[in-house]
Amino acid sequence: MIMQLGLVALLAALGGIGSVLRYLLSGWQGALPWGILTGNVLASMIFGFTLNNQVPQGWSPELLPLLATGLAGGLSTFSSWAAQTAGYLTSGQKRSALFNTGLNLVLPVLGVLAGMFIAPILLK
Repeated sequence: MIMQLGLVALLAALGGIGSVLRYLLSGWQGALPWGILTGNVLASMIFGFTLNNQVPQGWSPELLPLLATGLAGGLSTFSSWAAQTAGYLTSGQKRSALFNTGLNLVLPVLGVLAGMFIAPILLK
């Protein structure tokens, strides 16, 4: 039971770190909300890294799902992306809404693939 509580506490801490990072990145605005896009891509890379299922020496096997659900889950944000895209649509910025949608769908998928590719190289 104590081990489970420790895992839950670590999950909460990782989720908090991811959320703080997302908040800090959210201030990066330009032609598009680049910070949220960056957070989504980084979170996807972290998730892809965990899909490799190679646990670094000395790490607990439970750490990979905690990184995926805690850190990556806290860092990525579907609701912020959806709200920003809806804002573009309601203000008549259809091109920005389309670019924001396309980039937030394609780049995170590429991020997962990059994480899956990088993990075996880093964990050798």
